[in-house]
Amino acid sequence: MQDTTLLQQALGIAPPWSVTRSDFDPVARRLDIHIDFAAGSRFACPTCAAAACPAYDTEQMTWRHLNFFQHQAYLHARVPRVRCAACGIRKIGVPWARADSGFTLLFEALIMTLVSAMPVNTVARMVGEHDTKLWRVLHHYVERARARTDLSALTRVAIDETAARRGHDYVTLFVDIDQARVAFVTEGKDASTVADFAADLTAHGGDPDAIAEVCIDMSPAFIKGTADSLPKAAVTFDRFHAVKIV
Repeated sequence: MQDTTLLQQALGIAPPWSVTRSDFDPVARRLDIHIDFAAGSRFACPTCAAAACPAYDTEQMTWRHLNFFQHQAYLHARVPRVRCAACGIRKIGVPWARADSGFTLLFEALIMTLVSAMPVNTVARMVGEHDTKLWRVLHHYVERARARTDLSALTRVAIDETAARRGHDYVTLFVDIDQARVAFVTEGKDASTVADFAADLTAHGGDPDAIAEVCIDMSPAFIKGTADSLPKAAVTFDRFHAVKIV
């Protein structure tokens, strides 16, 4: 079995794409895998899905992939723009990476798994990438998940602030008590954070008037924000802060 066949099977590359060659540099600790499509291949239009569009031109692209043992691995391919009779010239997507990303989907999955357990800077050092690239990946998937968030059943919320970093940079968290999940996070810790939550709640199918219970500390800002923006909610002061002042 040739190495290109093995790599093609391992990567899950399917026609019209195929692995054409690989270059391994043990000194640089790097594996480069080159992918191409067969001459005369046709592709679906990425806009209207019209089939059998011919390639118009190509752009050479590179993506960081999961490591090959302890060696960094990169995929290289020329990605075509196709000529669609209805849409004109359109650049297609590739099955191993999302548009405008320098990482493969599997590498992004690794990043998202790691950042759920440790700081982004730590992950960046582990994988040998600049943290700004990892933040772009994180923002993409968080924003995509947020767009699908349904808060229509939310009725009980816990609110608390925490320091986002050393100093006095705070964020306020709004937690769905029944689902034990974060519903919303915003900068600051004043009354306007509750107004921001109410607006976001409405944007995701919820109703501020449906919030029946809010658990907060004894912050005057949260008390005022709740009264102004969640007027139907009964307020419960959390036990930790209540006992602390006794």
